[in-house]
Amino acid sequence: MKKRINNILPFIFSLILCVGFIACSDDDRENLDLSGGVRILSFSVNGVDGTINDESGTVQILLPMGTDLTKLTPKITLSDRAIINPAGNEAMDLSKATKFRVTNGNLYKDYMVVASHIKGEMLSFSIGKYKGTIDNDKRTVHVRYPKTEDVTKLTPEFTITNGATVTPAQGATVDFTTPVTYTISYMNEAFPYVVTVEKVDIKPIAFLGVANNASSIENMDEKAAYDWFAANVADFEYVSFNDIKNGKDLAGFAAIWWHSDGTTQALPTVALEPTIITSLKTYYQNGGSFFFSSWAVQYVSALGIAKDGKAVNNMWGETNDATPTGDDWGLCFIGNESHPIFAGLQKPIGVNNKVYLLGKGVKARGHNAIWNFEWGDYANNIPLWTTKNGAINLASYHWDDQLKGRSVMFEYPKVATSGTTICIGVESYDWYNEDGSIVNPYKGNIETLTSNIFNYLLK
Repeated sequence: MKKRINNILPFIFSLILCVGFIACSDDDRENLDLSGGVRILSFSVNGVDGTINDESGTVQILLPMGTDLTKLTPKITLSDRAIINPAGNEAMDLSKATKFRVTNGNLYKDYMVVASHIKGEMLSFSIGKYKGTIDNDKRTVHVRYPKTEDVTKLTPEFTITNGATVTPAQGATVDFTTPVTYTISYMNEAFPYVVTVEKVDIKPIAFLGVANNASSIENMDEKAAYDWFAANVADFEYVSFNDIKNGKDLAGFAAIWWHSDGTTQALPTVALEPTIITSLKTYYQNGGSFFFSSWAVQYVSALGIAKDGKAVNNMWGETNDATPTGDDWGLCFIGNESHPIFAGLQKPIGVNNKVYLLGKGVKARGHNAIWNFEWGDYANNIPLWTTKNGAINLASYHWDDQLKGRSVMFEYPKVATSGTTICIGVESYDWYNEDGSIVNPYKGNIETLTSNIFNYLLK
């Protein structure tokens, strides 16, 4: 009997404690002040009102060029009885996204505030089928045009910032014998762009694939990539591995793109056949350039492009189903902001070393073929990797702010007579809008990045 009582007592004691905790919790809940509002009602700097988005918790302020964004004193109005931190009553740096927390009783809401300069930008520029490379930071446009064609009477087509105007106007016939300045006017500011048309010997770019012809491409991501390629590259050709096996002459191609994004990370057997490897090695050694994406980044090992013969050391996701992303996905390229392949990309306001490629909620399969520097031969030693492997780290995931932990985009520069190779194996480089997926709001960045890569390889 005593033993039974000893067993029951701890249970009764625990039950009393639980009731006590519940009672305390109810009392605390009754004392919470949840009545106040936690909104920023207005946010202005130098008399300019910021654009407030309560849903996303952001405030964006556009100020004239020349304004020092690092020394701004905002004026803020809030919901009744609310307070904000920082208070905003002194000069502060708003050139980068800054968190402001509005508190009212036991409620709070965070806002990210960023100021940027007013910008009228050139968004696209083409002359016939020849698309220009735009650098909005330097305000330049470069168009490669056939050297046999006349450039004295050309009529470009372009798009600019919504609400802006430009001179010369859309539809004007222009002489591009020398560089021409297009001046965009926007919000009482002028933004001159220098447009240069370079007459060159234009060679086609090849899209490499396993299918015997483009219409036989089965993988939907590869097909979407090819469809964009065929619609946007002025001179192109689809080349199959069997074409190369059967003696296809590759010397006439300026660059070759292989996008391999199937349900297995292993490279297809046909790509590793000796005759094909030999032909592609010869092409590369004689100055031909490559762009490899998704699983294809491994090909640098078979082709002898990687000096140590090693390919990426971290691959996963080949069996993934298409699922919505939980956040925006993209790249961080800190230290490489001036690299031409990152020109003209739409970056978050106040940020110049990060770009998103895939939007939150877009369905993706999440294929990754990257270098992870937390383990392996080059653990915590990117300089050694560059020396031994020959690659240069161009970008990591958007969350790797120091560009030290991963390489998801890398370059093998020209060596002697060889060409240049660019590789990207990150999950956000995703072309196909999976069934039922929302539209990718950053698709334009994928397209611009790819165009920039081609233009870089053609130099």
